[in-house]
Amino acid sequence: MMLLKFNLAIFDIEIKPLNLQQPYSDQLKKLTDSKVNSKVAEFIRIGTWGRQSGGPQNNWSFELEPDHRIQKITVDHGDDVIYSLMFTCEHEGVLHTSSKAGGSAGGQTVSEVMLDSDEEIVGIKGSIGTQDGFATISSLSFETNKKRTHGPFGGASTSVFSVPWDNGSLVGFYGSAGHYIDGIGVHVKPHEKIMRVGTWGKSDPRSRRSVWSFQLETNHHLKKITIDHGDLIYSLMFSTQYRRLTNTSNRFGGWNGGDRVSEVTFDQNEEIIAINGTVALSRGDGDGQAVIASISFVTNKKSYGPFGNVRGRPFTLPWDDGSFAGFYGLCGWYIDSIGVYLKSTK
Repeated sequence: MMLLKFNLAIFDIEIKPLNLQQPYSDQLKKLTDSKVNSKVAEFIRIGTWGRQSGGPQNNWSFELEPDHRIQKITVDHGDDVIYSLMFTCEHEGVLHTSSKAGGSAGGQTVSEVMLDSDEEIVGIKGSIGTQDGFATISSLSFETNKKRTHGPFGGASTSVFSVPWDNGSLVGFYGSAGHYIDGIGVHVKPHEKIMRVGTWGKSDPRSRRSVWSFQLETNHHLKKITIDHGDLIYSLMFSTQYRRLTNTSNRFGGWNGGDRVSEVTFDQNEEIIAINGTVALSRGDGDGQAVIASISFVTNKKSYGPFGNVRGRPFTLPWDDGSFAGFYGLCGWYIDSIGVYLKSTK
């Protein structure tokens, strides 16, 4: 078992035209590799979704041992709740099964997710419901590198979450549980010092679109975010500070302008620990394209936003024991998509 601990790091900004002959993920990898060396980092804890904590006695955690892989996930579920989870790992032909998380009560159905030897989870989706007045995980599905989705198990509610990741490997789950799985998060190990989580919004680049990337330089502090918004998020711009020097990024997006420009200014000891937003179809220029309609930034001190128009499909990304290291995505007339760079600093 390994303990997780993370901190903050900082990088720089760049925007490059999209090469339609090269996969989007490859272009983002080049942007990342140009800023970060290849030293393997520790774990990042992403989440939680659902109930944040029911007390130490209700906390659960499953972490893969080195060189083990998940062979099976056993999901006990009903029509509107996940009762319990149990994990079976394989190492050199020997199977190891974890203790059951949750499940003081039993569900109507027990389902098994069987993963191939070369298959790994690269994202989870789910929804949050309530049981007996407390938040629970009402549905859950697992996405893998084989473009397969296992699930959903349980029953979806209107409060949904989705977290894909790239340049990192799943090494466990954690959360809170009692009669049910009340909350869930993931342990992810970056393949390098930072990893990409997301994106939300448009995933298929077209003409006149660009990959954008903002990364904090080492020892720099994110001082300000400038948001041009209206019915959608038109553009983002970032200002960083190192000692008494201030650097401002290019403007990402905003081929036309919104109705309002807002600024978020952070204290020296303030850092982003979550983002929330919505994805909706654009109206006007580039009509009918999935774009970021609204966004909020949550720090260790307060929440800023929402900016834009809260409509469409929501997304939320909290993290713990990990540090914000930048944003990335696609842009054109608007901010078409957004993801987060996270860094582990143990």
